[in-house]
Amino acid sequence: MRKVLTAAAAAALITSLANGSAATADAMPTAEAGTPSSNTAPSSNTAPSSNTAPSSNAVVTTNERNGSFDLQSHRGGRGEWTEESLAAFANSLQVGVTTLELDTHLTEDGKVIVWHDDTIQANKCIDTDPAAPGDAEFPYVGDRVAELSLAQVKTLNCGFTQLPGYPEQDVIEGNRIAELKDVYQLARDLDANKVRFNVETKVEDGLAGGEGMVALTKAVVIEVFKAGMADRTTVQSFDWSSLNLTKEIAPQLPLVALSSGDAWLQVGQPGASPNLGGIDIDDYDGSLAKAAAAQGYDVVSPTFSSVTPAMITDAHELALPVIPWTVNKTADMERLMDLGVDGIITDYPSRLRTVMEERGLKLPKVYGVES
Repeated sequence: MRKVLTAAAAAALITSLANGSAATADAMPTAEAGTPSSNTAPSSNTAPSSNTAPSSNAVVTTNERNGSFDLQSHRGGRGEWTEESLAAFANSLQVGVTTLELDTHLTEDGKVIVWHDDTIQANKCIDTDPAAPGDAEFPYVGDRVAELSLAQVKTLNCGFTQLPGYPEQDVIEGNRIAELKDVYQLARDLDANKVRFNVETKVEDGLAGGEGMVALTKAVVIEVFKAGMADRTTVQSFDWSSLNLTKEIAPQLPLVALSSGDAWLQVGQPGASPNLGGIDIDDYDGSLAKAAAAQGYDVVSPTFSSVTPAMITDAHELALPVIPWTVNKTADMERLMDLGVDGIITDYPSRLRTVMEERGLKLPKVYGVES
């Protein structure tokens, strides 16, 4: 039987992380669960060999989760609503998705916000008023998120225009950037008690494995446990150092290895890659799945254009689900589903849900719609 954190243990973990302690979830009191939750990872920190499947995968088998192929709404469904907005996440729940996929950054004052970009982009946000009279840092558009306080971020209007390239996107007028805790609260408010959360720790270009990664990763883990959502949250990252740290401090959380393809993995290039936590992909035959399994990760999430039958075979032999990103065309969805992927991350959740229905797949539950 698996071990899960008791409420007291979760509180102790939060306190230890907030205080900068090295304590891990493994060191905390646990309660045995007769029926493991859908994303409880094992308590062992031992990483399996490249030929051994991660021991938590028995409960991360995507096609069994919620009885459905994993329909992940990318940034809340960027193609349909203003990205990463609470309204987008609410609308995704009303459409009916398995998982809300989202990005996180850390503000200057240590708050975990749900936003994709390292800086405040002028095509997504406009300034309104300074957070305080005479704020010398105003205006904020163009600034790094890491150099802005939550109060400053909250002044930004990030729902003023349609994002170029997404002609079907409904603009959520006046949208303010949310915190991670707000997304969890939204799910509670809508009684979305089966929806899952795929939370990406975003690390700025060139800063993989640095202090910013450590701070963000710890802050995200704290928010996950404070919200009581550890059994429904996966942590994903393009900085595998963040995944390694998560495994160290909270091994209950399943980990998703993101990849942008062979060039990003540095296949065939000498030396270790900073993106991969210091490992050399060529030590694992250039295989995303073998490398992820060796690190003890639970899911591989490649860019959809890099998915091949061999990749899926490798992953499934190691009991790793394959959930590619970001798949927006129906033809690509159909092709990847025919290849045997376990889920899809898409900007168009309504579109993917229609494909699932046409294929006779069981659909995720709909929330927030009056019967």
